[in-house]
Amino acid sequence: MKEESEKYKKVLNILRESRPELYSTEDIEREVIKRISKVNHSGLNLSEMIDFLFGWVYISWVRRSLISASIVLVLIFVYQQGVILKRIDFISRQTVVVDKENVRTPADEIEKLLMVYKISGRRFPSKTITISEKQMKELLESVNELQVKYKDLENLINEDPELKKLIEQKLEENKHTKINL
Repeated sequence: MKEESEKYKKVLNILRESRPELYSTEDIEREVIKRISKVNHSGLNLSEMIDFLFGWVYISWVRRSLISASIVLVLIFVYQQGVILKRIDFISRQTVVVDKENVRTPADEIEKLLMVYKISGRRFPSKTITISEKQMKELLESVNELQVKYKDLENLINEDPELKKLIEQKLEENKHTKINL
């Protein structure tokens, strides 16, 4: 054991005392510069790029602030949706009153509906009636004509108070003579 430790100490001393000899320092210098330039020109690999883009994830205060900002945004969105739903509910509860106008279906909508029935080959829902195209046009023209005449008659009655009073009296008399079912 002593021999081995002595041998070890001698080898260690020899190594410490001996210095390496450099024969070509220029070659070593070129090799070092070449290796350093290779490391710098290698570019960014995928892991370095991911670390560069998502390095903020490892910073705890940034992570917490982004989480709190996202929670605030979600709460604002929920509040906004609640306000919108309340307004829609308010609008749906309102009643719409149309002053002195009857709700009418325009002739174009009737015509479109009848054309859909005609094209699809369906019959009218309540009865099986077949109407020619000529009869359909006549019907639509008469509906339009009746709408115009009704509007004129309504304007005439509203403009003349005596005529309006007379019509109201006649309607009251008819109510009393009719049988209400």
